[in-house]
Order: sequence, then C-alpha cells, then structure tokens
Amino acid sequence: MLSIFTLNHYLLKYWIKDYKYQQVRFVFKEEYNVDYLIDQLDWDPNDHLMTNIGMKRCYHIFKQFQWCFHMYQLFDNEKPLPNSNNMNKDDIDIISYFTKRRIVEKDLTGSYQTEWFGSSLYYFYDTINIPDIIPLILHFANDNDNNHNPRILKGFKSISLISNDNENNNNNKYIQFDKFLLEPIDLTIDLLKSGEINSIITDFTILFGDDCVDPRPDWTLIKSTAIYDHYLASSYLSYKTLVPLSIFGNDNGNNTDWKNVELYPNEDGKFKIVQLSDLHMGINEGKCLDEYPIPVNRDTEPCRADPKTLNFINTVLDIEKPQLVVFTGDQIMGQESLQDSETTLLKAISPVIERKIPWALTWGNHDDEGSLSRWQLSELVVRLPYTIFQFSGFDTKDNTFGVGNYIKQIKQKNDSADGDGLPLITLYFLDSHKYSKSSKLSPGYDWIKEKQWNHIKKVYENNLKSDILKVPNHLSMAFFHIPLPEYLNQKSKKNPDSVNEIVGTFKEGVTAPKYNSGGLMALDSMEVQVTSCGHDHCNDYCLKDDSTPNHNIWLCYGGSAGERAYAGYGGTERRIRIYELDTKVGSIKSWKRLNGSPEEIFDFQILVNNQSI
Repeated sequence: MLSIFTLNHYLLKYWIKDYKYQQVRFVFKEEYNVDYLIDQLDWDPNDHLMTNIGMKRCYHIFKQFQWCFHMYQLFDNEKPLPNSNNMNKDDIDIISYFTKRRIVEKDLTGSYQTEWFGSSLYYFYDTINIPDIIPLILHFANDNDNNHNPRILKGFKSISLISNDNENNNNNKYIQFDKFLLEPIDLTIDLLKSGEINSIITDFTILFGDDCVDPRPDWTLIKSTAIYDHYLASSYLSYKTLVPLSIFGNDNGNNTDWKNVELYPNEDGKFKIVQLSDLHMGINEGKCLDEYPIPVNRDTEPCRADPKTLNFINTVLDIEKPQLVVFTGDQIMGQESLQDSETTLLKAISPVIERKIPWALTWGNHDDEGSLSRWQLSELVVRLPYTIFQFSGFDTKDNTFGVGNYIKQIKQKNDSADGDGLPLITLYFLDSHKYSKSSKLSPGYDWIKEKQWNHIKKVYENNLKSDILKVPNHLSMAFFHIPLPEYLNQKSKKNPDSVNEIVGTFKEGVTAPKYNSGGLMALDSMEVQVTSCGHDHCNDYCLKDDSTPNHNIWLCYGGSAGERAYAGYGGTERRIRIYELDTKVGSIKSWKRLNGSPEEIFDFQILVNNQSI
C-alpha cells in the first residue's frame, strides 16, 4: 500500500505540475493576445476540437467494481506524431496537459446495465479547447510561417470523419479506425480562420436501436453501418462538427435562434400550445401495450409502438402548427432505456426539433429510471436546440428540490431598441418528483415541495407581479407531471350539494400524492388560471375547482399519447391536448385529438374568457 508520505508526495507533484501549466496558459494568453484573436474567429470560444479517438475494454462485477484497459487508440499520446520533430518531452507534456479525455459512458455490449458481471466496451476521445489551440500553435508552430507553409501545431491533429466506405481511401489520405475512415487535419491559424472547417469533429456519442435518430442540426448520425451488433440493440455513431457562430439563428426565414429562444404570439394575438404527455418511449421500436382500437390485421402486422406514437405526434404538429410544445413527463420509459436514455430522449423530441418548434419539458416518475439521472438528463436537455428548459438556482442533484423549476413569459413583440413589451402570458413549469420518501406517513407518489412553491411565489412577487398587473387580459398556466390532490375534487367546496364542472374522461383513479403541500393555494395567489398534467394515462378531463379563495382554477389532464404506455380501462385511445391562448381577448380554449382520427377535434371548451373562469 502507498504510505501517507508517498501519497502526499504524488499529490504535491500533481499540484505543482498543475500550477506550472496554469501559469503557462496565462503567459501564453497574455503573450499572444488570445482574447483578441478569438474575437476575430467565427467560433464559439467554449467549443473544442477532437484530437484522438480510442476504445477501452472493462470487466465489471455488479455495478460496484470495474477494471478497464485501453484496447487501442488512433494516436498514441506517449509517442510524438510525425510532424512533431525537434519537440522535447516538456513541450509534448505541455500540449498534452491542455487536452481532455472524454469517455462515452455507453456500453456497446449492454452488459454493464443488464448483467451482474461481464465485459463491457466503451469509446473515448481527446479534445483541446479553442482558446488553448491558438497560443499553442503560435508558440510551438513551425518556424516558417509564410503563405506556402502555414504555421502548424506540431504534435497534434484535428479529426474529420469521412465515411465507412473503404473505396474512398485509394490515396491513403484517411486512417482506418474501427469501421470508419478518419482524416487527420493539421491544426493551423488559417484553418481556424477559414470558416470552412465544418467537417472537423468536436464531439461524438453512441445511439442505440435501428430506429434511433439524432435531430440536432450540428450532429450527423451514421446509420449505414452499425458499430456493434447486439441482441439488445445495435449501436450507431453520431458526431458533432464545429459550427460557425454566424449561422446561429439563420433558420431559412425563421428568426428563431435555436440557442436563445424567445416566444411571441401570432399577429392575431393567439399563442398555441400542444401538450405531449406519457410517451413512454424506449430503445428500439417497442411493442404496443393495450392498443386500442384493436386493428383487424394485428396478428399479421404487429403494432410498432414508437413509430406509431411518432406518426401521431407528427400529424398533430403539422395540423396545429403550435408556437410551443410542452412535454409533461414520462417521455422516457426508464426500464426500456437502460442502455441509453439519451437515445430515447432524442427520439421523443425529434418531431419538435425537426420542425424548429420551441419546447418545454417537465420530468415524470419514469424518465430517470434508465441510464441517466434526472440531473444528467437535464444537463442534456438544456443544451438541445429550441428548448426553453431551465435549471433554477435551487435545483439539486439529489432531487430534494427537484430539477427543472422555471418560468417562461410570452411578451408583446417590440421592434424598438427598448426591448420587448409587457408579459401577455406567464407559464410555470415544476418538477413533481417521483415516489414518496415518507412511505409510512404519506405512501404513494411524491409531491411538489413547499420550498418549490415558495421559490416560484417569491419570483412572482419580486420580479413578475408588477408587470403582470399592468396587463388587463394576462393569461397564466402551470405544467407538471403528477396531479395535485385537488384533481380529486369532484364535489364543490363552496356549494356542497353540487358538483364541479368537468369536461372529458375520468376513467381511472387519480394517483395524486396523499400529502397536500399547498400548491393550488400558491397558484391561486399567482393568478394561475389553468394547470395541466399527465401521469394518469386514461384520464383526460378538465375539472373546474372552486376550493381556492380568489378564483376558480381549471385542473386538466393531457391524456397519454404513447403506445408503450398502459391504457386499458375498457379501451383508451391515445390522445393529445391542445391549448389556444388569445392574448387580445384574454381567453384560453382547449381541445383534443385522437390517434385514429387526428383530423377531428373533440371536447372543445372555453376555459377562460375575458379573465372570467
């Protein structure tokens, strides 16, 4: 065993080395005026380039112990590349220090997620940040820097993925790695300035299943060849290329910047929301559960769950053309996404990204039961195109506060330099957690915590209320996954002999939490008029609750759209709910569409009319 002295010695050496190279970074940055040079480039300074790729094999016992070793890599970091002549070991160490090794934590064999012990296989790759590349090129580049011999960073190359077609390698320009041809490219200042390096790879990932998709505009999924065939699911490589900053927001006539989404009503003052709930998607196409109505040819043509769900979503989106899509939980069926939750998530949101529709999302009780935690999923979602999902400053990795508690306002568009106008609509999104941690006192499902409600109320009181009160027809809604206890309020609280108005189907028991954290009272104090949730697949009603002191609130279900989700209860067809908010007259209307007849609407109702609920 290492003695304490030896361990401290190694830690001290590491600290000294780290301090030394941080000083090198600072000196390089000052000497070569890096900030100025980066401003001249058309690249995100937070981006990076891929400089190496490799694979490693691991052996695991349960999920507690894992031993790994590198099988092979494209470039051996211990040996200088051919263009690194006359570089000493310190120079190579300096350059190596600025690279970062990234492991794609996705087992190609599926063993780690599904077996007690076995062998797993992973990809890894190395990257170097763009702000570090420039001073390294200038400091370590070839002495000859005329136009015929541009300055080249010795010791490193960036990588461009070409294809998996060996016929392209007639001149041996490309290097074979696994099943793919890679083109090593010399790193030069001219290359970074060119704006024509959109083939250079920055990141890559692995997606699973023959139906996997990658809708992200700067990613390319190679479906022609599976990198690993497995009985659970074949795996495919998807890679991201460097995208110039100048193309952000260039959406072929659509002014939506997919990294900074702003929402506005149409010219007629209307704002349409499509709610998608309980898709329950997974790896591969999946089998339909409780399909209804039962087709006559089911024995000869088995139902393919996710393709059928996606076809339904695509059809409704093309009919409705909404300004916003809200996913209200259980997009992912965790137990059917153990190999990779990212694959399932990308498939679920692909219809909105492909149509460049802004979207919001709340988590359900099944989303984080796959390969990624709630926090990891949220870190992925917040980087995706057209999302308005946000972390709050109080969200926690241990889920005690939940993840994804945020507010989005739709304002009157103003083309003047003063910015946008007053808020016409306010939307609240809250994480309703999963299962109760107080199973003896409050068994069943968890609830939105008091501190979440207090946080939202504080933001409302301090930041939103004054402007909201200036808008006579202001509209407000809240979205979450698990229903509030008041969804059970069929009987009127103010008139005990009467029942509350209800429109829609009430088929199954409301699985709301046993504990009431005062959520509806909080929403009432913030002038919220409608809430909408998921969770109970066979309920799709809107109930007009009268238990709050200020005004009545409509409590709505979206109904399940996913064919992998349970249905039953005498047969329940998948459905999608739509809201239309009219900011000019102050109304909220709603209707639904069925999978079997999406061109027809049903249960049309006016929830809010001139602020009268």
